[in-house]
Amino acid sequence: MNIRELLNHIGTFAPFELAEDWDNSGLLIGCYGSDVKRVGVCLDAVSEAVIEADNQGCNVLVTHHPLIFRPLKNITDNDEQGRTIIEAVKRNVAIIASHTNWDKAYGGVNDTLAGLIKLKDTEPLGTFGVIGTLPEKMKINDFAEYVKSSWKVSRLDIYSKNLNDTVSRAALCGGSGSEFWKSAKKMNADIYLTADMKYHEISDAVNDGMTIGLVNHGEMERASIQELARKISESGIETVIIDVEALPKPMII
Repeated sequence: MNIRELLNHIGTFAPFELAEDWDNSGLLIGCYGSDVKRVGVCLDAVSEAVIEADNQGCNVLVTHHPLIFRPLKNITDNDEQGRTIIEAVKRNVAIIASHTNWDKAYGGVNDTLAGLIKLKDTEPLGTFGVIGTLPEKMKINDFAEYVKSSWKVSRLDIYSKNLNDTVSRAALCGGSGSEFWKSAKKMNADIYLTADMKYHEISDAVNDGMTIGLVNHGEMERASIQELARKISESGIETVIIDVEALPKPMII
């Protein structure tokens, strides 16, 4: 299998046509005709991940977040992006990003997150998210612990007018999903889970009766990396998870 064929395989479960216009998914570094020996999968393309992928015999690294997102003015070893590109070229490690196409795909980021907390009767929420019903009602604090454990996140911040409420119907959007809380409210969600909401966005939502649960962006999306690796491995190419984090886990005080 060559890289073009690997891209075609990824496209069978996360079509690149689903990617947003502002996104940069696909082959970012490498040659389409190069043979694939072994694939590494991780959340972010950082130099340490490229080095570790090479050490594990991977000549392709598939990441969720794109290494190249905005126009580059230079490529030097003075910044992490430049160091990552240099290491990839030097070590002949191709880099593929599967970003918003994996977010939006059936069985992708949001479906994986929904499955981990056993949401049933799920429906799309906006262009990215998912909404569904829990197997049974839970108190908010119990639900928060359940989500933390299921997604393996370090914290979940709950914002609510009434922390004694119960949760039956939950909506979520992996990563930055601040714009979908209104859709969650219209679809009768008891809580909306996402990351990267600003103070005034949280305030608007809570004062409009929507309970908000916020988690770390990277930790939330990292919950889907094992599933991404599993789907890539169905190509027949040996696939491993590269356990390197671009951002260390936060210190909880």
